[in-house]
Amino acid sequence: MDIRLSRPCVDDPTRYIAECHFKKRVLIEKLCELLRSAGAKGLKCSVKLGVARFELEERSVMIYSSGRVDIRKIRNTDEARVVMGQLTEMIKEALSDISS
Repeated sequence: MDIRLSRPCVDDPTRYIAECHFKKRVLIEKLCELLRSAGAKGLKCSVKLGVARFELEERSVMIYSSGRVDIRKIRNTDEARVVMGQLTEMIKEALSDISS
C-alpha cells in the first residue's frame, strides 16, 4: 500500500494529508450505499464525479472511484496505515476485482 504525506493541513499545520491507494477500483454506488447504512458522519457522495467524502474519527476522508484515498488530519504514515485498514474493512464489498 502506497502512502504519502503530501502536505500539511491548512487548519492544523501539525497534521498532514495522506494520499493512499487501494490498488483496486471502487464501485462508488456500492460505496455510498455501504457508508449510508453505516451512518457515516457528514457523508457526501457523487456517483457522477466518482467520489465520496465523510468524517471518520475527526478525520476527513475522500475516496475516489480510481481507488485513491485522501485522509486529512493524519499525524504520520503509521496512523494512515491504521486508518486505511479500517477503511478497507468498512468498504471491502465496494472494492472491484479490477486493479487500478
